[in-house]
Amino acid sequence: MKQFAIKFFGFLLYFTVFFVLINAIYVAVLAKTDWNFRNRIESLRFEDPDFDLLVLGASTSFDAFDTELLTKNGIKSYNLAMGGTTIKTSYIQLKEYLETYTLKPEYVLLGHNSPYDKNVDSEEIHPLVELTMSDHKYTINDVPILKLKWLGFEFLKKVVSSKHREAVLALGQMKFRKAIPDHSDFIESYLEISLFEESYWFGEIARLCNQYKLKLIIIEMPGIKATQNLSEVGPIKLHFENGHTARLYNLNSRDFCTIFDSEKDWIGNSHLNEFGAIKFTKEILGIIKNDAIPANDAISACQ
Repeated sequence: MKQFAIKFFGFLLYFTVFFVLINAIYVAVLAKTDWNFRNRIESLRFEDPDFDLLVLGASTSFDAFDTELLTKNGIKSYNLAMGGTTIKTSYIQLKEYLETYTLKPEYVLLGHNSPYDKNVDSEEIHPLVELTMSDHKYTINDVPILKLKWLGFEFLKKVVSSKHREAVLALGQMKFRKAIPDHSDFIESYLEISLFEESYWFGEIARLCNQYKLKLIIIEMPGIKATQNLSEVGPIKLHFENGHTARLYNLNSRDFCTIFDSEKDWIGNSHLNEFGAIKFTKEILGIIKNDAIPANDAISACQ
């Protein structure tokens, strides 16, 4: 019985050390190779940042907002967006930033993709953000190799694809030169304004921006032809149920999306590559420069 106990505890110790080592290696590899992981860690380690503009949103925002181009044009910017981010996660990221750093941005750009995200009030928090929140209480469910297992698949893509390995992370934006042509067909659809105005988390981000006197601009992100809508570009003034407001630009309007080349500007699934992102960001610069124009009188970006 004593020998069995010794063997059992020896095995348990071996398993524990092995398990800890495997997870440590997994995290170390992700820290070096994963764009979202690096983006999140970098944003938590800024030294007295003085950004004029922050970008929030999911993967389409991560690819599309060229923060280097914005910065070169006098608007010092950083892209906090990450793949798979919920609106609640964007709220958490913004709140963290505003409570951590002294200097506040002037603008917050929040990107959203209605065709891909109808559940705007999801209570899920992006695992990378959840694991690195200052008040997070760790449990066995937070084991990295389980909690962040989808990032392992992203790592494998980099192993087999030179185009993935060549992608560059710059001021939070993922720049990808690969091009996948958009051969989808147009479908008649219209933007649902109620999706935004009835959302609790969109409203909370607007409240937070108002509290810190930041200018919030919500962007309906451009997508492939099959996702584009026939609604106006705007700007459209949104009225949230908590009494706060924000401006929405519908940049997934079919009219606006004529700026993109179906053969050269996409990397699939409505994500813009580096070339499409430059075109998109030039339009964003125009929107910011026209920001002083009242929402009801502003000229749409596509005109």
